[in-house]
Amino acid sequence: MRNIFKYIPMVTLGQILGTVVAFPLLCFLINIFYYSNKYNDDAEQYYKEYMNNSYDIEVTMPEEKSKYYLENQDENFRMSETFITKMDKNYFSNPRAIYIPFYSVEYKKYFNIMCFLGPKDLWWPYGMKVILTVNRDDMNNPEYGTKENPVPVLKDVGVDESIRDYDKDYDKAYIDSFYRENVIRYLKYKMPKSEFKKRFKSKE
Repeated sequence: MRNIFKYIPMVTLGQILGTVVAFPLLCFLINIFYYSNKYNDDAEQYYKEYMNNSYDIEVTMPEEKSKYYLENQDENFRMSETFITKMDKNYFSNPRAIYIPFYSVEYKKYFNIMCFLGPKDLWWPYGMKVILTVNRDDMNNPEYGTKENPVPVLKDVGVDESIRDYDKDYDKAYIDSFYRENVIRYLKYKMPKSEFKKRFKSKE
């Protein structure tokens, strides 16, 4: 058995050892020392505080081809984002967000409708009147509302009609669950750790 290695070229042996030992070990170390501390894992403790400090505004969404949508202004602006929670071969096992960034003429601010629950939970209310739920601290902070840093919107419902199939806008249990889970994921994956600490943990 010991002599079997003399028939294997050293380059091939190195590739085998790298695949079997080195790469899994590298993944393990990266997951432990980088990804385990990358996000705000205790976000669920603070979602109620974020929601309780939020309120509703009414806007008319731009039409589909409008210049007020950021994707029509800047081709480099991300319309979706994947948050890598661990290093593995299954890219789709990691959480994903979808964005609808736009400029509101009424409020003279940029907003970004965000959905962290999956494509089926995001509706595109082009040209419709909608109620957006926004956070008061975000709206009052001059660093938010810019093209580079739009105000996050984590719940939107239609004014004159439901923007969701089967009138789900008016299903309180569904909307409450959607909003709660969307806020938790926003706080966990999207809000920078420094801001999360400042807004929530500095008060403790």
